[in-house]
Amino acid sequence: MTSTQLGLFGGLILASMGAVLFTIIFIAHKYVETIEGHLLNCSYIKDNKRVWSSAGLLGKVMRGGIIAMVLLMPTMHAKRGLIDAQEVNDLPNRYKYFLTVPLLTACVLIVLLVALSVIEKYIG
Repeated sequence: MTSTQLGLFGGLILASMGAVLFTIIFIAHKYVETIEGHLLNCSYIKDNKRVWSSAGLLGKVMRGGIIAMVLLMPTMHAKRGLIDAQEVNDLPNRYKYFLTVPLLTACVLIVLLVALSVIEKYIG
């Protein structure tokens, strides 16, 4: 592969990452408060809402990310008493997908970007 091809792949990945980040911001703005309304007995969610509620859109994105991590690792949070596992299980699947899919997609894109960097350094 030439350096130009690697650069184009990198640009495509960065453009995709921008689209994912825009999606995360949109979802946070539109749905985070609704999702928090379904998780009223989760002390971790309530505390993070209290801490980040005055930070505007950035606070909503942070709260959405925290909720996404809770959805990805509910057992760990439940063992520590931070969440009500039943409330997390009862959360509609639509909201679970809204938060977890963009986060996982962004992680995959970051790994691809790092892999391209390694390929360019050692092969290209």
